[in-house]
Amino acid sequence: MPGRLIDQGAIVTGCSSGIGLAISKRFLNEGATVVGVDLSEDAEAALSSDRLLVVRGSVSDPSTLDAALDELERRAGRVDVMVNNAGIQIERTIETMTVEQFDETLAVNLRGVFLGIKHAAQRMGHGGRIVNLGSTLGLTGDALLATYSASKAGVINLTSSAAAAYGPRGIRVNCVCPGAVRTGLTMRMWNLSDDPAAARKAMESGYPLGRIVEPDEIASSVLFLATEESSAVTGASLVVDCGLTSASGVYALIKDQL
Repeated sequence: MPGRLIDQGAIVTGCSSGIGLAISKRFLNEGATVVGVDLSEDAEAALSSDRLLVVRGSVSDPSTLDAALDELERRAGRVDVMVNNAGIQIERTIETMTVEQFDETLAVNLRGVFLGIKHAAQRMGHGGRIVNLGSTLGLTGDALLATYSASKAGVINLTSSAAAAYGPRGIRVNCVCPGAVRTGLTMRMWNLSDDPAAARKAMESGYPLGRIVEPDEIASSVLFLATEESSAVTGASLVVDCGLTSASGVYALIKDQL
């Protein structure tokens, strides 16, 4: 059912690769005018659409978001959808994580979402939609990604709080929580191993569907929350993880018996 975002304006942060690029492509295919926010302008070359413009800058800087929103209002005349996708991941234990790395992670992953919600909601009318990218690691934890997990837990809670705050204005705020997605971030984790192929196989063995998530599958979930098909949904954290969080820690040991 193409055309669900015709004549609508959307912001997508972290638009130039991985999940953000997939979301931007899906939104363009549905008719939206998209202004992306990224440190890179690669999305413009990858998608080649006159309905896409990338504003360069960090989501932790309020002026970057204001510039993107200004541009969207000039191009589309309105702000309908805000997707807070930009994020960074630093693989360090609590003991080896520096204060600077901790602050950098929270500045992008949590402060950036806070600013995206705050600045977009100021421009939205009744019916606005905000979708944040959380993670299943915001629901659990990881010894090598403690700061990332903490930032994503904050995103999930911030989503609930924002949904309560903006609901009376008719603005819906939701969160998508992916498991591992086949992007550069995940492949970098595999490459930490001496045998990346074996590392991928070991990771996927813990997923009931036998694989990790594709970026386009996250884009489909975000699109659902960005359209009227989810008109009664706000404050939700939609887990999209190929079954990871449905299984116990011994799943990989027993799955061959199923």
